[in-house]
Amino acid sequence: MAKKEPKTEAEKKKEKELRQLKGITISTSNLLISIKSFAALLRASISLSDAVQTMSEQSNDKNLNRIYAFMHREIEEGSSLSKAMKLFPKIFPETMVSVVDAGESGASLEKNLLFIAETIKKSYELNRKMRGALIYPSIIITLTLLEFTGMIFIVLPKMEELYKSFTNVPPLTIFIMEKAQAIRDNWLTIFAIALAILITFIIFLKTKYGKYFTSWVSINFPILKNLFISNILASFSRTLGVLLASGLPLSKAMLIAANTMNNQIYQKILMVIHKNIDDGQNMATSLSQHGNYFNKSFIKMVEIGEISGTLEENMMYLHDYYSDDVTEMSNNIVTLVEPLLLILVGIIIGLLGVTILMPIYQLMGSINE
Repeated sequence: MAKKEPKTEAEKKKEKELRQLKGITISTSNLLISIKSFAALLRASISLSDAVQTMSEQSNDKNLNRIYAFMHREIEEGSSLSKAMKLFPKIFPETMVSVVDAGESGASLEKNLLFIAETIKKSYELNRKMRGALIYPSIIITLTLLEFTGMIFIVLPKMEELYKSFTNVPPLTIFIMEKAQAIRDNWLTIFAIALAILITFIIFLKTKYGKYFTSWVSINFPILKNLFISNILASFSRTLGVLLASGLPLSKAMLIAANTMNNQIYQKILMVIHKNIDDGQNMATSLSQHGNYFNKSFIKMVEIGEISGTLEENMMYLHDYYSDDVTEMSNNIVTLVEPLLLILVGIIIGLLGVTILMPIYQLMGSINE
């Protein structure tokens, strides 16, 4: 076996720079603007190399400029744009790289870049609506925990001094006071245990089983499950529709769509469907074998698309349909969750109120007697 040539200083420097750039994350808004600008430069008949070089000088994000500068050097050395993008999977996901690759092969790069920009925009808006739907419940739960903590460490200690002078304190009040005292006496131990559990749970969520657990919870959690499922179907429909519109065959497009899914359960199902398609089964038939995850109307639209040769258009229609569904549910989620949160807050406040006021009422009753 021939001895491997040692790397030159230039190669070592390049590898080091690439490792640094791979760890960088870019905001969705900056990426969206850069893709649109890139497409505009190509539309103006500027060469690919010059367009990438221009992109390396005009973004407000210095890290994005560095990435485009690295890509420009790769293109100058003979690499294609899709291969240069593939070096940065955290910035340019597999779906985007595949669409760019198809654009380069079919001489439609400018059109495909605009398609990517529109896809990024829709994905960003959809995710923002999802986050917005969860903000209100998160705020209420956080405030409730802060209120509970304030009662234990600020209010109840002051009330204990008063209740020590009472001769007949209700058992419920004594019980809560004792538990609050135990929490105050051991708060450091409790905090350490809670922190350890939290860290362990976060580490668990990053494992294979943790990701599967998160995926299962998201599509089975009461009230919110329909929101998550609609978001998954919208994302999948958009990804597959974009890839098919770029000229990729169904089998390859399905494989890429499956690999880009965040939900592990749906990813596993889509990989099975991909295998079935490779074996000659049509997509609608394969989807119908997983009716718990794809409803009948979704499967019917796919079936019609396959029969009429309009699958990519039907997938984009499904994306719009489920995106609207997510928007509507996001707007209504507060209405659905608010009563449950108010009941939870009411129970906590009521319990604390009874704890504090019951001894006072009993004292007033004994005085009146």
